Amino acid sequence: MDSPSAQRNKDPIWQVIQSTILPMLRREDDESPLRVLEIAGGCGVHTEHFVTELAKKNIAVDWYPTDPDPASLQSLKARVDVFQLPNDVTCGDAIKISTPFSLKLGADGVLEDSDESSKIVSDVGSEPLNLIICINMIHISPWDATLGLFKVASEHLKSGGVLMTYGPYKVNGAAVESNMNFDANLKSRNADWGVRDLERVQVVAEDNGLKIVKVQEMPANNL
Repeated sequence: MDSPSAQRNKDPIWQVIQSTILPMLRREDDESPLRVLEIAGGCGVHTEHFVTELAKKNIAVDWYPTDPDPASLQSLKARVDVFQLPNDVTCGDAIKISTPFSLKLGADGVLEDSDESSKIVSDVGSEPLNLIICINMIHISPWDATLGLFKVASEHLKSGGVLMTYGPYKVNGAAVESNMNFDANLKSRNADWGVRDLERVQVVAEDNGLKIVKVQEMPANNL
């Protein structure tokens, strides 16, 4: 499985991770692994790209990719199974990608719908996370999933950790015409979906002890 949109946005998103998020998370001489939980990882394009770019910067990483959709999860597992770092990467032993697993969110956090899921989530959360990445989920899932996302972040991010989201948003109830049309299309497919108001998401963040540090305009009218 492939995702043309993920192929298009992987480089712009990586540039934000590299230029803005990494300096927040670590000093240049920090050799400890970067612990990353990827929520709604899709088919695996972002997993491959971000882990490769981190390895090129000689940053050790423990990456935990997840997705609740069976087809996406299957693709994610297939990509991880055959994943190889470029030959010129010298820190390969310090790059670890966990076996992808299903992670579903509800208003109270992770919906642990099986003993296996419960154990994996417990293992991932046994040490605080540096970074949680959630790309193109908030608008195409029920609002309860957004509530759960911020609850997970509040419970599992270490002090100074970052939750990074990406996708279309409304600001003060407005957006460009294409995103308003997209919002209507989403709601026609599922009444629980839709392009969210950034201000409403900010309230959820603050309710969970988090704050929005930066809003970055991205290609294709995303934030």
